[in-house]
Amino acid sequence: MHFYSKYSFLKLSSKLVVRDLVEVLAQKGVEHAVISPGSRNAPLIISLNRHPKFTCHCVVDERCAAFFALGIAQQTKSPVVICCTSGSAALNYAPAISEAYYQKIPLIILTADRPVEWIDQMDGQTIRQSNIYSNYIKGSFDFPIEIHNDDDRWYLQRMTNEAVELSQFPEFGPVHINLPFREPLYELADYSNESLPKLFETTKTFLELPESEIQNLKKEWQTYKRILIITGLLHPNEALNDVLNDISKQNNVAILTETTSNVFGEYFNRSIDRLVVGIEGSESDYIPDLLVTLGGPVVSKKVKAFLRKNKPKAHWHINASNDSVDTYQSLTRIIPLSPEKILKFFVGFDVKSNFRDKWLRKDSELQSIYDEFVTEIEFCDLKVFEVVLNHIPTGSRVQLANSTVVRYSNLFNQPSQNKLLCFSNRGTSGIDGTISTAVGAAIASNKLTTVITGDLSFFYDSNALWITPFPQSLKIIMINNKGGNIFRIIDGPSKTDELEPFLEAKHNLNAEYIAKTFGLRYSFCDNESDLEHSLIKMYGQDLKKASLLEVSTRNELNPEILKRYFRRLKND
Repeated sequence: MHFYSKYSFLKLSSKLVVRDLVEVLAQKGVEHAVISPGSRNAPLIISLNRHPKFTCHCVVDERCAAFFALGIAQQTKSPVVICCTSGSAALNYAPAISEAYYQKIPLIILTADRPVEWIDQMDGQTIRQSNIYSNYIKGSFDFPIEIHNDDDRWYLQRMTNEAVELSQFPEFGPVHINLPFREPLYELADYSNESLPKLFETTKTFLELPESEIQNLKKEWQTYKRILIITGLLHPNEALNDVLNDISKQNNVAILTETTSNVFGEYFNRSIDRLVVGIEGSESDYIPDLLVTLGGPVVSKKVKAFLRKNKPKAHWHINASNDSVDTYQSLTRIIPLSPEKILKFFVGFDVKSNFRDKWLRKDSELQSIYDEFVTEIEFCDLKVFEVVLNHIPTGSRVQLANSTVVRYSNLFNQPSQNKLLCFSNRGTSGIDGTISTAVGAAIASNKLTTVITGDLSFFYDSNALWITPFPQSLKIIMINNKGGNIFRIIDGPSKTDELEPFLEAKHNLNAEYIAKTFGLRYSFCDNESDLEHSLIKMYGQDLKKASLLEVSTRNELNPEILKRYFRRLKND
């Protein structure tokens, strides 16, 4: 029997439910807890904060708190606890939980609740919390309000073990534990004579293909003279990067990657949108026999349209999740393995083909067009990204906001050339949580982190700047074009009377006083020379200081230049 030793002097919440929950979390290696203030969750706050195995972070805004935790879990690849009071506080977690669900990031959500008999009785701060996240959760658990006997205690400990295991296996994701509490909420108890709760763990297993299936896939692979691999959202994975580089040596294999794929190779094609625009009129030369997709969502709408119109003969989707994803409407095979475990079998084949080189030549031609074009244009979003990506230090981490930011990032080679590790909340692709996620990621990694965001995403999530202590390694680059410029780029919205007030949400805000309020180094620029100077300072003398760089561009000019660029790619 194991008893407390190192920290037996600690007093935790008198609620035995909480003591056993917190102790199981600690013994199973959970290290970070993100707490939002409240009274109903006081037993959890007291016990998490006093337990020496937890690093506790206080974030007032629950929406920010959940995205902040997501950022920590994104970098540590370990479950992170989020803990809030009862009522609408729990609903504020929902955006980040849905993002964690679709990105497969492990969160353990602890929501305090009122006793069940008081639900719907006009009691304060009381809503229906059981299964509140049912569509976006790997598992949901309602804990007993009290422990009456040994079976109750065994049941509670079993559920806690199950929740932690479920957050990590067979794949990462969020789990929810709802805990009703009766008053009093602040009483303490000494557990020095209590044994540690019972633990169980899941032995991690890995799927393997039988030899007969491997041989069949290898034979099929060799029959294709045009294989196109597209990588979507992927976390950095050295083994996958290595095997993709090996496969890229085959003449019949072209590889298209995105910024958030985090794979780097000499024979990879980086700018998907640029390529798809550039091959218009000669699409038949680039249609694959076999399409192979890896990872999560792909940002490019253009490549989706291209492949839905020009369907390959076969489409293999390789993903350990075993999800039936048919993005390109041509799915013929699902291979439920981590990509690096299956792709290694396709290395070393020599199939006579010019498919890879055709893509690479076109990519090189289009890069030359861009190199000339960018010297001709005025100061705009496209120019800003060119300058910014040239200054972000090699090998550092980048968090990308959604909408135009992540799309612009995919038009450039620098993220690949400079091996930038790029992350973006593309699970649900929402406007919320960009800064909060970046703050959590910077704290967890303790590495230089740059977040590039538009103005709406920045202002929407500006409460993230309230998080303390704020990571000095975080650099925020906010491109302010006075609204949601994406609506001037995509087809349709720019022709409507509702564009400025309702879609673009045009405004005249700037971030100077927000930066001053939260103590960030602030600089502003609206031209290329000042931008260069600000970036040199940000990554030079201000490297160890949290900074906000606001870059102003013209909302009507940005889409005009981008459309002009795509026309140039088509016509040259």
